Amino acid sequence: MDTHRLRYFLRVAEEGSITRAAYALGIAQPALSRQIRLLEEDLAVALFRRIQRGVELTEDGKRLRAATAAPLRQLELAVRYAASPLARLQRDVVVGLIETTVDVLAVPLFDTLNTTFPDIGFSMTTGGNEQLLDGMRKGAIDITVVNPLPDDRVFYRDLLTEDLVVVGAADSGLDPGCAVAFEDLIDLPLVIPRSSIGIANTLEIAALRMKRDIRYRVSTDSLTLTKHLIAAGFVYGVLPLSAFSNEIGTNRLRYAPVVDPALALPVGIAATAELELPREFAYKLGSVVRHLISRLIDDGDWPARFVSSQPWNPSVL
Repeated sequence: MDTHRLRYFLRVAEEGSITRAAYALGIAQPALSRQIRLLEEDLAVALFRRIQRGVELTEDGKRLRAATAAPLRQLELAVRYAASPLARLQRDVVVGLIETTVDVLAVPLFDTLNTTFPDIGFSMTTGGNEQLLDGMRKGAIDITVVNPLPDDRVFYRDLLTEDLVVVGAADSGLDPGCAVAFEDLIDLPLVIPRSSIGIANTLEIAALRMKRDIRYRVSTDSLTLTKHLIAAGFVYGVLPLSAFSNEIGTNRLRYAPVVDPALALPVGIAATAELELPREFAYKLGSVVRHLISRLIDDGDWPARFVSSQPWNPSVL
C-alpha cells in the first residue's frame, strides 16, 4: 500500500474536508479525491461519509486512523533520520590536534563540539604532524588540526598563520622587545620536533636559503618534554606563542621574536580523501572548527592571523 495515500487519508480526517486537505497538501482536489477512492478500494471499505460541512470518518475510517496515525508518524521520522548524516554515525568522531595548539584550542573546541552536536560522541587525540597524518591514513583520525601536510591523499586548508619565536628559560635574557636574528638563532643549542613536517621543516628551509647548517642538541616528539628541557636551561626552542602561553604567564619561559628572516607557520584543518564521515556532517564540523578559531583570534586568545576566507568543504574530495 502506498503510504502517501495513508498520509492523505489522515490529513482529510484532520481537516474534515477534502477541499481544505487538498489546499494544505498542495495538490488538486480531484487528485486527492481519487487517492482516497483508491485507498477505499484497496481496503474494500468506505472511510468517509459526506456531511454538510465536508466529510466525516466512518467507523472503519476511525479504526484505520487509530491504527495508522502513530506508526505512520514514526515511519516518517525514521525515514527523515535515515537521510540525515548524523544517523550514519555509529561511533565517536575522532578529532586530532597538533600538540602546539592544545593549550589554546582543546578546551574551547571540546565545549563547542559538545554544544553543537549534543548527540555525538567525540574523541580527541594529540601528537606531532606525522603522527596525526599516520592516524588519518589508517582511518584512526577523522579530522585534524595540523600544519600543512605534503601528501596528495590529504585534503588540507590553511586556517591561520602563527609567528615562530625563540624560547628560553626564565634566566635566558630573552625579551619580547628585542628580536633575535635567525643567523644567531641557529647557533644556539636547539630542541626541535622529530617530525620533519612543520617547525623543523620551516627552520631547515630558512637555513638552506642562508646556506647555513643547524646544529640541534636534541629532538623529541613531546611538547611537554620540549618545554621542560627549555625551562631547565639545557636548550632553546622555536615555537608559536600559543604552545607555551601558560609558561609565559608563570614566568617559567621567556621568548623573543625572530627576524632576518621572520619565521611563520600555517595551521589548518585536514582530512583524508577516504574520509568515512558523511560529507554534510564533515562540512558542518569543519565550519564549526573554522568559526571557533576565528573567534579565538578575534578575542585575542590565540596570537595568530586568520587566513581562511572560504569555508572548509570536504565535498571537493
